[in-house]
Amino acid sequence: MILTNNSKNADPLGRYYTDPIVGSLLVNSIDIEPPSTVIDLCVGKGALIEEAVRKWSDSTFITVDIEKNSSPFSFNNPNNSQIFHYTENSLNLNLAERLGIKWGQADLALCNPPYIRPKWNKQFFEILEEANLSHVFQKKQDIPADMLFIAQNLRLLKKGGSLGLILPDGIITGEKYQSFRKTLCTNHRVSKVIELPRRIFKKTDAKAYIVVITKDIPDSDFITIQRLEESGNLSPQLQISTESAIKRIDYSYLVQSHKIGQQKKRSIGDVALEVFRGTYISSERKSNNFPIFHTTDFLTNKRYVPANYKLTLEMQKNIQGVIAIPGDILIARVGRNFNKKICLVDTKKVAITDCILVLRVQPKYRLEVFSFLTSSSGGIALEAISHGVGAKFITPKSLLELKF
Repeated sequence: MILTNNSKNADPLGRYYTDPIVGSLLVNSIDIEPPSTVIDLCVGKGALIEEAVRKWSDSTFITVDIEKNSSPFSFNNPNNSQIFHYTENSLNLNLAERLGIKWGQADLALCNPPYIRPKWNKQFFEILEEANLSHVFQKKQDIPADMLFIAQNLRLLKKGGSLGLILPDGIITGEKYQSFRKTLCTNHRVSKVIELPRRIFKKTDAKAYIVVITKDIPDSDFITIQRLEESGNLSPQLQISTESAIKRIDYSYLVQSHKIGQQKKRSIGDVALEVFRGTYISSERKSNNFPIFHTTDFLTNKRYVPANYKLTLEMQKNIQGVIAIPGDILIARVGRNFNKKICLVDTKKVAITDCILVLRVQPKYRLEVFSFLTSSSGGIALEAISHGVGAKFITPKSLLELKF
């Protein structure tokens, strides 16, 4: 597998090794009869297979890893289960033949795909096409490795076979993955999604999810979602419709929407006049003869933009970019603590960077929306709609969908 870029925090192949707690939770979330054949296309150190061996000792296990001289089976195998390990590229178009099995034969697949974007290979299109996923991306450079691993696993599974995955936040909540989620929910049964805590994988605070899928049997209108709490306990279950899942499938966001929906609250979009980003980049601030407000300029527990960022009438003559006007709510769009960086524009216009969202709402709802966003529940809601690793970000669309 050729990489387009390497992560500075992960190993060169973009792997984040599965914590035993996560491996156990994933395997025990799969409710099937004892499988005959179990595969793991990105076995790594064997955390998922170790748990599978404990649960289904009489199964045959086929594992794959691209790295030569890997030793994923240092764990105890008391029942001497049959485990066949192959050093192969898991995204080989002819992988089944290399493993000595038939396509559509495996009963169960387990996978924690690498978090990378591989250099495009024309065979990838065929893999996606056979899994009915070739249409979900307009540009081939947008296709991450985890999507290719999902497609390859679906090719190997029989109809009714189960697929247990660990997937990143983007696939579960990202707007650009809605077509994928629609295809997944339409063609297969997504039986369970479990949100994992940040920092569950070493060297990253990326949010990840356990996802359990049954191939080619879309026989349910609902998906069970939960969250693994920091305490190690699972949250109560929440049933969501497959229609909701197309939008996003993360527990933290949906449980908030569910609670607020029961109270018949309105969305920010219902009362918003518009929402937009600033246009100045942060590096331009020093080269201009007027102040430009940036995410680093928010003051803790201060309601309004600091006075030194308010534009005089003379300064406004030189403004060509987007500016905020009195009454606008400014929200940091990106950053580790973005959900704590919110303030109002009070008396004069303000120039802003593209790292800030301007939320303009109907005057009679302005203080109500501002009070919600700056409250503890508002902070939780903003955190729930965020994406990204490290420097998290929110989108205008997701902001407008928040209930208050």
